Amino acid sequence: MLAATNVTIASEATRNLVLVHEPYVQDWSDLEEIAAEARRLAPDIEVFIASNDIPSSTTRKKAGRRPTLIFSPTELRSFQPLRGKIYAGALITKDVQLRRLAAAGLPVPDYCLLTDDLEFDPDRFGPLVLVKPTGFTSHGRGIEAVHSRTLAGDRWRQHPAVTGTADGVRPLIQRFIDTGEYPSHYRILTLFGEPIFGFQAVSTVPRSACENADELPGATFMAKHGQRRLVFPVEDDVLNLARRTFDAIPEVALHGCDIIRESGTKRLFVLEINPGGNTWSFSSGWAPLLRTEMNMPDLSTLFEAWKKCARVLVERTRSEAL
Repeated sequence: MLAATNVTIASEATRNLVLVHEPYVQDWSDLEEIAAEARRLAPDIEVFIASNDIPSSTTRKKAGRRPTLIFSPTELRSFQPLRGKIYAGALITKDVQLRRLAAAGLPVPDYCLLTDDLEFDPDRFGPLVLVKPTGFTSHGRGIEAVHSRTLAGDRWRQHPAVTGTADGVRPLIQRFIDTGEYPSHYRILTLFGEPIFGFQAVSTVPRSACENADELPGATFMAKHGQRRLVFPVEDDVLNLARRTFDAIPEVALHGCDIIRESGTKRLFVLEINPGGNTWSFSSGWAPLLRTEMNMPDLSTLFEAWKKCARVLVERTRSEAL
């Protein structure tokens, strides 16, 4: 009976959906769950799963026979489709992300790039700023909090936070947003703007009152693994803001949105969307820790992720397959 059902689905299909598996980023079984939901919803769509570390030649040929939509959390590597509308992860620097988010009308903390002709104005940014790498880092690596006055004019050129940049690329300076005595941030994972996972991370270590101190230990300004508690469900205004990021960077389907709320004003700000694709929280390298922190053996249940993924992928396939 199962074989007959599969034949019927294939014969009625008019479009294809290809889910690209990225080893070490997601479990194959996650995509099987999504594929099963998509097949149930849409007998007019044939669903394939391809591996991104091999050509997947057979799948490539079969999927090339009809209009197709391809979703990959990361950049396409060994798997290169013959045809189709492609939504794949991309390595987009943080300054480009911020520029595109701001251009789309989304709230981002004020920032500037360290260019050769920059005369830094500390009054524009307030007493504290964050010096952040523009390249591809995660979990707060390379971020330093410094006093604005120490960067005034062209003094930033000799500042250790700038000259010590590992990759030799000048970082950006961003206004420090105070999220409260116990620093916090939100991580919202969206697919085509649909939230499929999310939480608020709140530090269990209070932020030092060090605005006037000579040293600004960066660890006191963010909630870090091992020194945080996770809060869920997430407020609606945070989810709605995460939804809107897709309109700013629509060529990437999977956004790992980092959002913060200013303590005094309660305003929300988007920090970045992590478009590279290593944010598949359900089975990434950080998944075991997240399961423990959230006391949730199956992280996909929080937002009914597989059903939501299948639904939005079916909708996109029907409207955009090429």
